Amino acid sequence: MVEVADAGGISPAARRLRVSRSIVSRRRLRLEAQLGGQRLARTTRGAALTKASALFRGCACRLALLRRPLGSGFADSDLRGRRTCDVTRRT
Repeated sequence: MVEVADAGGISPAARRLRVSRSIVSRRRLRLEAQLGGQRLARTTRGAALTKASALFRGCACRLALLRRPLGSGFADSDLRGRRTCDVTRRT
Protein backbone atom coordinates (compact mmCIF):
# COMPACT_ATOMS: atom_id res chain seq x y z
CA MET A 1 0.00 0.00 0.00
CA VAL A 2 2.79 2.41 0.88
CA GLU A 3 4.60 1.73 -2.38
CA VAL A 4 1.38 2.07 -4.41
CA ALA A 5 0.70 5.44 -2.80
CA ASP A 6 4.29 6.64 -3.24
CA ALA A 7 4.48 5.45 -6.84
CA GLY A 8 1.04 6.81 -7.70
CA GLY A 9 -0.59 3.57 -8.79
CA ILE A 10 -0.40 -0.20 -9.00
CA SER A 11 1.58 -0.38 -12.26
CA PRO A 12 4.35 2.02 -11.18
CA ALA A 13 4.54 0.28 -7.79
CA ALA A 14 4.86 -3.12 -9.47
CA ARG A 15 7.73 -1.80 -11.59
CA ARG A 16 9.49 -0.39 -8.51
CA LEU A 17 9.02 -3.64 -6.59
CA ARG A 18 9.91 -5.73 -9.63
CA VAL A 19 6.80 -7.89 -9.33
CA SER A 20 3.71 -8.30 -11.48
CA ARG A 21 0.71 -5.98 -11.26
CA SER A 22 -1.45 -8.92 -10.18
CA ILE A 23 0.77 -9.57 -7.14
CA VAL A 24 0.55 -5.93 -6.04
CA SER A 25 -3.21 -5.92 -6.63
CA ARG A 26 -3.74 -9.14 -4.64
CA ARG A 27 -1.64 -7.84 -1.75
CA ARG A 28 -3.62 -4.60 -1.74
CA LEU A 29 -6.92 -6.48 -1.72
CA ARG A 30 -5.73 -8.73 1.10
CA LEU A 31 -4.61 -5.74 3.18
CA GLU A 32 -7.91 -3.93 2.57
CA ALA A 33 -9.79 -7.07 3.68
CA GLN A 34 -7.70 -7.31 6.85
CA LEU A 35 -8.14 -3.63 7.65
CA GLY A 36 -11.82 -3.60 6.80
CA GLY A 37 -12.27 -1.29 3.86
CA GLN A 38 -10.87 0.53 0.88
CA ARG A 39 -7.48 2.09 1.56
CA LEU A 40 -6.70 3.52 -1.85
CA ALA A 41 -8.95 5.92 -3.68
CA ARG A 42 -8.57 5.63 -7.42
CA THR A 43 -8.12 8.87 -9.28
CA THR A 44 -7.75 9.71 -12.95
CA ARG A 45 -4.01 9.92 -12.30
CA GLY A 46 -3.60 6.64 -10.38
CA ALA A 47 -4.25 6.04 -6.71
CA ALA A 48 -4.21 8.15 -3.57
CA LEU A 49 -4.48 7.22 0.09
CA THR A 50 -7.74 7.66 1.93
CA LYS A 51 -7.58 9.70 5.16
CA ALA A 52 -7.56 6.53 7.27
CA SER A 53 -4.78 5.12 5.13
CA ALA A 54 -2.66 8.22 5.53
CA LEU A 55 -2.63 7.57 9.28
CA PHE A 56 -1.93 3.88 8.74
CA ARG A 57 0.89 4.74 6.33
CA GLY A 58 2.78 6.60 9.04
CA CYS A 59 2.60 3.57 11.31
CA ALA A 60 3.55 1.21 8.48
CA CYS A 61 6.61 3.28 7.61
CA ARG A 62 7.77 3.33 11.23
CA LEU A 63 7.30 -0.44 11.48
CA ALA A 64 9.25 -0.98 8.26
CA LEU A 65 12.14 1.01 9.70
CA LEU A 66 12.10 -1.10 12.85
CA ARG A 67 12.35 -4.28 10.78
CA ARG A 68 15.58 -3.15 9.11
CA PRO A 69 18.75 -4.67 10.56
CA LEU A 70 20.49 -2.45 13.09
CA GLY A 71 23.12 -0.39 11.33
CA SER A 72 21.79 -0.93 7.84
CA GLY A 73 22.29 2.05 5.60
CA PHE A 74 25.52 3.07 7.31
CA ALA A 75 29.04 2.56 6.06
CA ASP A 76 31.47 1.04 8.56
CA SER A 77 33.24 4.39 8.77
CA ASP A 78 29.97 6.01 9.95
CA LEU A 79 29.71 3.70 12.96
CA ARG A 80 32.64 4.93 15.02
CA GLY A 81 32.29 6.09 18.58
CA ARG A 82 29.54 5.65 21.11
CA ARG A 83 25.93 5.19 20.04
CA THR A 84 22.85 5.61 22.19
CA CYS A 85 19.24 4.89 21.50
CA ASP A 86 16.42 6.63 23.32
CA VAL A 87 13.02 5.02 23.15
CA THR A 88 10.13 6.88 24.69
CA ARG A 89 6.78 5.38 25.43
CA ARG A 90 3.60 7.26 24.64
CA THR A 91 0.69 6.79 26.97
